[in-house]
Amino acid sequence: MKTMKKYILFILSGFLTTSCIDTVVLPDDITIGEDMWKSRDDVSAMVNSAYKAMCSEGVIERCIVWGSFRSDELNPIVQTFNNGKETALRDIKAGNMTHNNLYADWASFYNVINKCNLVLERAPGVVNIDPSYTVNTLNTDRSQMLALRSLCYFYLVRAFRDVPVTPGAYFVSSQNFEIPQQAPITVLNKCIADLEEAIKTPLSPLGYTDWRRVGYLNREGIAALLADVYLWRGSMTHDAGDYQKCVEYCDVVLNSKKQSTSDDFMLQDRKWPNLIYNGSEVYRNVFIQGNSRESIFELQMDGRNDDNFGLRNSYWNYDDRARSNGLMRASLNFNEVGDDYIYIKDKDYRWYESCYNVKSSDQTELDVFKMVSTQTTGNDETTQKPVTSRVARPYADVGQNWIVYRLSDVMLMKAEALVQLAPEAEVAQDDSESEVEEADVLRTAFTLVNEVNKRSLALTTLGDADTLKFSTYNTKAAMEELVLAERLRELCFEGKRYFDLMRFNYRHVEGIQADKILANISSDAKAMVKNYGPMMDLMTRGMSEGNAAATFKMPTEPFLYFPVLNSEIKVNSLLKQNPAYKENDAYVKN
Repeated sequence: MKTMKKYILFILSGFLTTSCIDTVVLPDDITIGEDMWKSRDDVSAMVNSAYKAMCSEGVIERCIVWGSFRSDELNPIVQTFNNGKETALRDIKAGNMTHNNLYADWASFYNVINKCNLVLERAPGVVNIDPSYTVNTLNTDRSQMLALRSLCYFYLVRAFRDVPVTPGAYFVSSQNFEIPQQAPITVLNKCIADLEEAIKTPLSPLGYTDWRRVGYLNREGIAALLADVYLWRGSMTHDAGDYQKCVEYCDVVLNSKKQSTSDDFMLQDRKWPNLIYNGSEVYRNVFIQGNSRESIFELQMDGRNDDNFGLRNSYWNYDDRARSNGLMRASLNFNEVGDDYIYIKDKDYRWYESCYNVKSSDQTELDVFKMVSTQTTGNDETTQKPVTSRVARPYADVGQNWIVYRLSDVMLMKAEALVQLAPEAEVAQDDSESEVEEADVLRTAFTLVNEVNKRSLALTTLGDADTLKFSTYNTKAAMEELVLAERLRELCFEGKRYFDLMRFNYRHVEGIQADKILANISSDAKAMVKNYGPMMDLMTRGMSEGNAAATFKMPTEPFLYFPVLNSEIKVNSLLKQNPAYKENDAYVKN
């Protein structure tokens, strides 16, 4: 039970709200006037306001739609609610998006960005006014806002590719709201520069023992985000240096967790089992109680001051009419186990914790269990069975945190980067030293994957037939696919899968011009770099609309991204539309 108030708010009439950067609702006089920005409390209020904005319904819905729904994890519901969101989701899945798709609205993220910019610009002046607001406090506030802003831009660049970067905070209507898009490399470089600065003066993960330990972006959260950004940039550019930086920042997190876990739980043997829970304990600790020892950064929703309505809308109830499901349901790829499905073993706790009614012969859709159920499956080593009865959750008072980063995610990011640092197979065959190097790197990656996989099995004693075998995955290609598959098993429905698939795609195509915006490369989207066939096969499997049609409609890189809303282009003449979308609002048909 969560008892502590999260992200204490500075409640003021007309407090700062912004929409998209082109139609910004400016802060009122209270926020920028002479009575504001006078004390440490004023700064804290704005810092917490930025975090609260990140918890908004619009942000969480987009984390799910952008990061999970567009992948092979989810499909739109079969029933008809007759609302714009359901239509928008169907259009996304069918490859029929237009300029007006509701989920192409980036306003909620620019709202957070503007709040971060306000703190970054105004907080330094408070040091000279309030003696209790020290330089050290300023530095940790600045660190958090740089990191939170970078997280927003990172979401935007993965969803839209080419996005505007605001020059600073918006205060008055005379400021210039027309800003051009930047190429992804420019945005990613800015994120990395800001995060490298932020990690110099971060909050310590040992500074708090309550929800703030993972509710604020501290050193571990910043390092995890840096690893993620480097992994994305490395995938786009095929730069081994970026993969190495990803590994280094993953190690920052892992070493920090080793220290804190050993100190907190008085464990002297610092092996992986001391850092990650046993499989039977994961769901209760990570998803029901929240803020677990495996957590790195999660947005705090206590069901009173902040509610996770975005998660509710998506997975269990769109409105207050006693719906039995949300706007989307899981793919039938989750229904069975085996080599052709997501889960390999029927002893995997995660299979039963992913969806209701798995292993059902008459299922046409699966409801998401993960993050929805407030009870565990009750499974243990002697009994593994699906949960068939949904646990009712209230429409309001939704106290379910949204996890941005957790330990197993970072372990698998490191494994993914290590695989890319392994020599190519053809080189290793000709050079015995390279062959040894490849095996060492791949074995390290395999160990990380295997630890995540083994802990999830409902077996105290693991036999040879129960575990993954390195001999099966001892090539770079096989190990890359293993990491991708394990990330799906471990992180499904957490807003990760589509971005994982996009990295997989980028690593296997050539000619990506990440230093240019799409509109400046070509006006013909179909003439651009073709998407990687195996990635498209994965992304579209289990689609209720049919994967062949979806694959046909998404042949090249531009189709992997959202359009810019018409309303944005109308008020910002410098914005250029993704060439996969025509000016008359019609998606490019093939």
